[in-house]
Amino acid sequence: MGDPSITKVTVETQKKIFTSVDVPKPNEILNAIERSGGVINTRDLARTFGLKGDDRRELKATLKTMIEDGQLEQGHNRRSYRIPSTVPSVGIVEITSIDADGELIGRPISWKFGGSEPHITVTLPRRTRLRSPGLKERVLARLKIVDQNHVEAKILRHLGKVPDQIIGVVEKTSSGTRVQAISRQAPKQILLNKENAESVETGDVVAVTLDTEKTYGPLVGVLKQKLGKIDSPGVIERMVCAQFQIPSKFSEETLNLANKAGRPTLKGRVDLQPIPLVTIDDEDARDFDDAIWAAEDLDPNNTNGWHLIVAIADVAAYVKTGDALDVEAYQRGNSVYLPNMVVPMLPKSLSNGWCSLNPGEIRACIAVHIWIDKNGITLRYHFERAVMRSAARLTYTSVQKAYEGHPDKVTTPLMGQIKHLYGAFESLKKERLKRNTLDFDLPEQKVIFNDKNHIESIKNRPRFDSHRLIEEFMIAANVAAAQALTELNAPCIYRVHDQPPLSKLETLRSYLKALGYKLSKSRRMTPQNFQQILDKSKGTDHEHAIATVILRTQSQAEYSQENIGHFGLNLQRYSHFTSPIRRYSDLLVHRSLIKHLNLGQDGLATDEVDRFPQISDQVSKNERRATLAEREALDRYMAIYMCDKKGAIFDAKVNGVTRFGLFVSLTNIGAEGLIPMRVISSQLGERVSYNADKQIIFLRSTQKSYGLSQTISVRLDEVNMTTGQLTFSLSTLPAPGMNTTLRSSRRRKRR
Repeated sequence: MGDPSITKVTVETQKKIFTSVDVPKPNEILNAIERSGGVINTRDLARTFGLKGDDRRELKATLKTMIEDGQLEQGHNRRSYRIPSTVPSVGIVEITSIDADGELIGRPISWKFGGSEPHITVTLPRRTRLRSPGLKERVLARLKIVDQNHVEAKILRHLGKVPDQIIGVVEKTSSGTRVQAISRQAPKQILLNKENAESVETGDVVAVTLDTEKTYGPLVGVLKQKLGKIDSPGVIERMVCAQFQIPSKFSEETLNLANKAGRPTLKGRVDLQPIPLVTIDDEDARDFDDAIWAAEDLDPNNTNGWHLIVAIADVAAYVKTGDALDVEAYQRGNSVYLPNMVVPMLPKSLSNGWCSLNPGEIRACIAVHIWIDKNGITLRYHFERAVMRSAARLTYTSVQKAYEGHPDKVTTPLMGQIKHLYGAFESLKKERLKRNTLDFDLPEQKVIFNDKNHIESIKNRPRFDSHRLIEEFMIAANVAAAQALTELNAPCIYRVHDQPPLSKLETLRSYLKALGYKLSKSRRMTPQNFQQILDKSKGTDHEHAIATVILRTQSQAEYSQENIGHFGLNLQRYSHFTSPIRRYSDLLVHRSLIKHLNLGQDGLATDEVDRFPQISDQVSKNERRATLAEREALDRYMAIYMCDKKGAIFDAKVNGVTRFGLFVSLTNIGAEGLIPMRVISSQLGERVSYNADKQIIFLRSTQKSYGLSQTISVRLDEVNMTTGQLTFSLSTLPAPGMNTTLRSSRRRKRR
């Protein structure tokens, strides 16, 4: 006889197999509830489908998921369920049309009314600053039933348009295949349709489009593209490009046109080949669009003055107005520099080839000669189209070491030229200091990869005087271009930077006052007002935090055909002229100079001038897109780098204070994350409050605080690979920072 225990198990297993019933799908459950009059309890629902034992437990799990997705709601008791049949007080509405009277018509998102889709009119509240939404935009609205099938939606806030595609990470569960969006602005979870579910696995990064016909219940996504596993090399770049809709491939027509480019001739150009112009860039740079040279000015009326040459790749000679290269460059707006990939504005045969000032190779350029006095003041300038041959490809590190007395085999023959460059830089620096510009010297992170494209380390990029030298030469050239076009009354796309908005200044004043710094109360600020505080804070514990907060207070620089000056640089006229390989705005400045200085046939076309407002807006938006993409990619590489360090202890500085927690930046690594307020409160054993003016959170019992720039020790608790977020907790409970004066100030007010 066999083992009786085995026989028993076999019988039980067979019994289960032959008596088990499939758990009903959500649509079957909804139909059953509708047939029962709109409400049903768990027991009756289980009887309807003949469910017992484990099947009933699975039914409860399905019901729970349907509640989370908005398909069901619980009745008066926890054991009954019903289909949501009344309009919620607040809901999301998408604008679908505008009727003949100009009234906005919408459709419900994730809610319904009496089992059918109602007629929704969308209105703005009285006395509001909210704008009227456009088609396909979604709004959060207060909902009110007008009659049997009519709902009025009064807008509370804008939620933006539904993106054409959503990038997310696949997670397979017992209740279905879900896509967790990587963007915090996108819907949190999307159910992947059944047709695509079998072709993906947990951890796959995918692009999906939403089923826009579905108006309630869980959002359903249709697979558009698989981008790879979230932790595999190259996926971060593909993910970010897809998320921000950054085109990474050129059309065949564009590539063919770029491949026809060739060596320039001297016809109509000045020969600058005998002059030892050099490029100075990072070690990992691949394109070189600017070269510089300096010598003492031989004019006896300019004692100790300098003659500078800034030579910029002549992109206009290869990219003609309206051709395929031009159209695609405009659409891209700029190159995007991700940690392990560059998405260029122009094909590589140009950006790394004929438009890159590679050492020892003949290249076309537009050069500006600038004569400055010993104090860095520009005396005159002259633009010309030329041919040049770079004498050397130098790096910031090698140039700085050479100047400090440690030249290598490349810089040794150029020591005389390097000393001249630094001499001119010292003069330009005097003028900058006199001009009282804003100078944010904040660290920048660099991801170091090994030969297998895996992260080796993340470090702060070094910052030398050689970096500042290049910046000053480029600023001088950009100013000369803007000045030349302004004097000629010629079209120019200016680089403008407005005054800080008044709404942000009051918050900044309160924060600085709490740290003992006084900011001018003038409504018309100058860069000097901020720079004085930056200078005073140097070397203090608050240096980095103050620089960060002042930077956040500033307006965003942008491009415009209307010149309002550049607040940060304290300049009346400023343009971008020095990087036409990677910025479309610079290419237009080149074309305007060519036309109005009679430098050739590649000048600005009349229809381009008419489109300057549109072009300025487009390149400004694309620049912001590139900045967000670069930041997003760095955050994700940080998350990958930190994912095996859970539980580790780090030194950190507080670089942000909000009502939901402390944002911290890890010393040396630069990784940023959040200590949630609930975690802080739990660890400290009492309620923690937030003071927006002083940018602190404080303990009510002791009135001691944690605030910006404070050094603390933190523990890494969680790495969310989907969103790239890091979550920390306090690793120790050190004596918190400064005592606040909240209580005493309240007493004074009472008196």
